[in-house]
Amino acid sequence: MQNHFPTTNANAAHMKKHFGTLARAAISLGILAYILDNIFKKESPEHPWTEGAAKLWSILLSLDPLWFGGSLALFGLICFVNIIRWQIILRVQHIDLTLWRAAELFFIGHFFNAFMLGGTGGDVVKAYYAAQETHHKKAEAVMTVIIDRLVGLVGMFTVASLMMLLNIRLLFTNDRLRPMAVTVVAVLGFLIFCLFIGFWPGLGTFLHHWRERLFHGTTFMRSMERLVSSSRLQRWRERFASARNSIKKMIGAYQAYASHKPALVQTFLLSLVTHISLIFSVLCLGESLNIIVNRQFYFLMVPAIMCIAAIPITISGLGLREALFVAAFGVGGVSQDKALLLSLLTFATMLIYSVVGGVIYLFFERTHPSAKEIEAQED
Repeated sequence: MQNHFPTTNANAAHMKKHFGTLARAAISLGILAYILDNIFKKESPEHPWTEGAAKLWSILLSLDPLWFGGSLALFGLICFVNIIRWQIILRVQHIDLTLWRAAELFFIGHFFNAFMLGGTGGDVVKAYYAAQETHHKKAEAVMTVIIDRLVGLVGMFTVASLMMLLNIRLLFTNDRLRPMAVTVVAVLGFLIFCLFIGFWPGLGTFLHHWRERLFHGTTFMRSMERLVSSSRLQRWRERFASARNSIKKMIGAYQAYASHKPALVQTFLLSLVTHISLIFSVLCLGESLNIIVNRQFYFLMVPAIMCIAAIPITISGLGLREALFVAAFGVGGVSQDKALLLSLLTFATMLIYSVVGGVIYLFFERTHPSAKEIEAQED
């Protein structure tokens, strides 16, 4: 009977994961359907999903290809800068990947982030392949992906906060923009807290003492023994014990960056470059749609929207991002249909580069050893 426990637990975790994914997908589709229905009804109350949709399509067909090409070029620059940033983070752990190899793994991760039903699926895949590049620094390779994502998020929220600070009166006097501003500031504070708590030298000792109190504290253990069987408690002890070394390595890898401040400063500055470039990329898309709004509005709204869309509520921010674009740019006098198209085109630009990652992934294990082959070589 005991042999069935792992399978049962794995199946339960698998079902829970898929339930969460389906819920997020439903939220994404529900928000999109609601926005589209509202826009189409304004265009044609009698035939919203035919004539209204045709109006939206006609706006899309009038897209200026030169401005759209400029947006694509800028997003290509963003990808390149992100690859360089990850290389710097890798070198701190003494993991040397060539620019081409790092680019391959980056685009594969970008592909899975866009097309896997989950916001961090690409990070998991990128971390997996990065770990295969070394036989003795697997935990460190995984940590580089976490650090890269964390630095990127801090950079994004920093840009958003600075832009909001310059327009604080507009944000906090407008009922539609105030919740957005408060959310961005709150999440930035949380990210900075997480970034620095990881650098606390006593973190490993704290976690060790916490584990000891958890499993060896008399009062707690007596309470748990009344709720669960002793065999299950023993399995929990064994799982924590087996994970202890991995957690210790991960903490050590994370804290290594505290003694490499130049690398942290470089990666943070590169993160600022990517997010400012993203603003210009969206601005180009706005010009391609002939959106008439003060260009300063892009610098205020785009970072804030991207920050909130990064919160894993919907699939790749889809639906939530569109709702934010419609609401925020509506304050600037932009029509709902153009604001929606601006958001969808921003997502489409990201998808184009994700397709590049998909092509690389198709041929990846034909030109490089597979994970199983690497493990066999190490054995």
